[in-house]
Amino acid sequence: MVLERFSSPAVGLDIDRGAIKAVQISQASGSFVLQHVGYRKLPAGAVAEGEVADHDMLAYELKEFWSSHSFKGKSVYLGVANQKVVVRLLDFPRMDSEDLKGAITFEAQDHIPMPMDEAILDYVVLGPQGEGSDLDRILIVAAQRDMISRYSSVIRAAGLRPQGVDVKALSLVRSTLPNSLFDDEGAILLLDIGTEITNLVISQGGSPTLTRFIPGGSNYLAQAVAEAADLSEEEAERQLMNPNVRIGPEIELEDEDESESARVSLEKNEDFDPALMYDVRRGLEDAVQVLAEDVQRSIEYHISQPGSREVTQVIVSGEGALVRGIDAYLGDLLGVTTRRATPLQKLAGNKSNVPDEQLRVMEPVLAVAMGLALEEG
Repeated sequence: MVLERFSSPAVGLDIDRGAIKAVQISQASGSFVLQHVGYRKLPAGAVAEGEVADHDMLAYELKEFWSSHSFKGKSVYLGVANQKVVVRLLDFPRMDSEDLKGAITFEAQDHIPMPMDEAILDYVVLGPQGEGSDLDRILIVAAQRDMISRYSSVIRAAGLRPQGVDVKALSLVRSTLPNSLFDDEGAILLLDIGTEITNLVISQGGSPTLTRFIPGGSNYLAQAVAEAADLSEEEAERQLMNPNVRIGPEIELEDEDESESARVSLEKNEDFDPALMYDVRRGLEDAVQVLAEDVQRSIEYHISQPGSREVTQVIVSGEGALVRGIDAYLGDLLGVTTRRATPLQKLAGNKSNVPDEQLRVMEPVLAVAMGLALEEG
């Protein structure tokens, strides 16, 4: 949903309940280079369920965030993900652009659960429904106008320019989908476990075929840990990133001395509490099992659609992807090869304020912001 274009590359802006994440990328000779990265935790109450909850608080936080960084220009691409965003995939007879626009506006009334006069509507022509088909597959996106206006107002109040709005799940296709795809390759599921919303998109042949917003993200994982281990939510969030916590099968060490060394190292760690680690792991695994069931339902729905291919790979990003072992555990539950997202592979270089080593640690969290920053590519 492009509103206006400016000379400086727009900053990809991913805002959720937990933090502001922003990325700026430049392009030269077909290659992308990372120019700047920003991250700022948000206080409770600024954002809720993917929407602006406190306009003035969020505007203040965004203004403070921007002043503490060195982004070029003031144009931003914003990502949205909440219950007031609808994505549908429909087939239309091939026609010229003006006729198609009218047909989509008319047809959308039957597929978009909101009044058309209250919605911002956009669409992308993905191409023929199948080989030799005279139908085109159209991706339609609708967002409630008031929700978008509230975000735009916050951005302007912070002194920035809203250049465009995109669906967070769709931005993942640009940032985390592998570069090399074969025509006969199966479908790929991209899963971004954000703070309070998990974005899911299934891509086939490089184009999205299914998009969903799943309520709950890393906050749901933390709540499960808090309940299982009798911890405060703040402490539970800290335990999610505890290097001693790993869900799923234990790592098998080939060398017996190496295994003993790892055990001794853990015992010397003052923070290591075997009983606590057991409860944390139990809570985490229970929560991930619930998430896997939700993902499995999406896979089954995808497979039920005509022309769908088997999902052969799952790529995980977002704050939840930082939980040790979550990708392997999800893969075991789904029976599908699963790995952590590596959006940095889309870039030819790093000229940003964040060194390579630190960037590699945080790259799954930047997947949405990077996808938004790549909008113009």
